[in-house]
Amino acid sequence: MKRLLVPLFAALAIATGGFQQAGGPPPAAVRVASSEMRDLARLIESPAGVYSRNDAQIASEASGRVVEVAEPGDWVEAGDPVARLDDRMARLSLDEARSRLARTSENAAYQEGELTRWTQLAQNGTAPQNRLREVQLARNLAVAEETEARRAVDRARLDLDRTRVLAPFSGRVTERLIEAGEYANPGSQIVRLVDTALIEARAQVPVSIAPHLAAGQLVRVSDADHSVEAPIRALIPVGDAVTRTFEVRIDLSDSPWIVGSAVRAAFPTEEATRTVAVPQDALVLRNEGSFVWVVSEDNTARRVLVRTGAQDGEWVGVDGDIAAGERVVVRGAENLREGQPLNILDDPGATASNATETGASNAG
Repeated sequence: MKRLLVPLFAALAIATGGFQQAGGPPPAAVRVASSEMRDLARLIESPAGVYSRNDAQIASEASGRVVEVAEPGDWVEAGDPVARLDDRMARLSLDEARSRLARTSENAAYQEGELTRWTQLAQNGTAPQNRLREVQLARNLAVAEETEARRAVDRARLDLDRTRVLAPFSGRVTERLIEAGEYANPGSQIVRLVDTALIEARAQVPVSIAPHLAAGQLVRVSDADHSVEAPIRALIPVGDAVTRTFEVRIDLSDSPWIVGSAVRAAFPTEEATRTVAVPQDALVLRNEGSFVWVVSEDNTARRVLVRTGAQDGEWVGVDGDIAAGERVVVRGAENLREGQPLNILDDPGATASNATETGASNAG
C-alpha cells in the first residue's frame, strides 16, 4: 500500500505545481510589469471646459428679406453662404451703375479725342489757347465722372455680394437666429457658427505654478472615459486679483470631446525629477504603509516598502529598495506572502521554466 501511495502523492504534487514545500503556500498566479526611470513632478488638477477657437454669431451686412438660411447641423466651409437675402434691388442698382459707367466712358473717350485734336490745332497756331483750356477742362470732368461711375459699379457689386451672408471660417451651424421670410438689417444676427474641429480646453490655474508652464508643454486632459496628452497652446499672463489664478489654453484638436464638455487638466507644480516609477496597480496600501511585490530571480515574491511620490497618469514615483527594470506584480498581489512562489501568467517562458524546475525538485 505504501508503494502505491508514494507515486500518487508525487503525481498530485506535480499536477498542483509542486510548490508546497514544508507546508509553504502554493504558487500564486500573477501578472507583472517592469519598473522604469521616469521624469515625474507633482501635479495639480484643475477643472476645465472645452471651447471652440472660432465661435461667432454671423450678422448681415445688408438689408433685405431673408430668402434662405442654413439648417442647424450643416457644415459649411469658409466662404460658403450661410444665408441669402432678396437681391433684386441690388441687381437693379448694379445694372443702373453699369449703364452710367458706359455713358461716362463714352463721353470720356470723346473728350480725350477732342483734347488731342485741339492740342494739334493750338500747336499749329490755328486755335486760341483759351479754347484749348476749355477742352482740357471738359476732358478732366469727363474722366472724373467716369471714375465716379466706376466706383458706383464697385459699390453696387459689393451691395449685391452682401446679400449672400458668407461664413468667415469653416464650421457647423448650431443655431438659426433668423428665419426665412423675416427682414434683416445691417447687423442683424443670422446664425451661430462654431468650428467644432478647432477646439481647446480652458482652465484657471494658480499663478504660483506659472514658472513651471510653457507653450507647447504636454499636459494630461481627462474625464471619466478618456485621457489624452495635449500641448499647451497659450498662456494668458494676466492673473485674477481675487482668485490668484490665470488662464491656460490647451490644444485639443483631434480629441474625443465636443464643445461644452467638462474635463480636468493636470499641471506640474514643480520641476520634474528623474525617479523610479511603477504602475499604479503595483501599489498595495495597508495600515503600515505602501509596498510593492517585487519578483525575485527565483520567481518568488519579495515585499518592498516604498514611499510614493509624484504621479503621471498610471505611473507613480516610488522611493525604496527597488531599481528600474525590476519586475513588480500588478495583478494578484492582494494575498501574496513573503517568499511565495509565483506563476507569472504573462511571462510564458518564465512560467514553463518555473514549472519544470518545480516538478524536477518534487520528483527528487
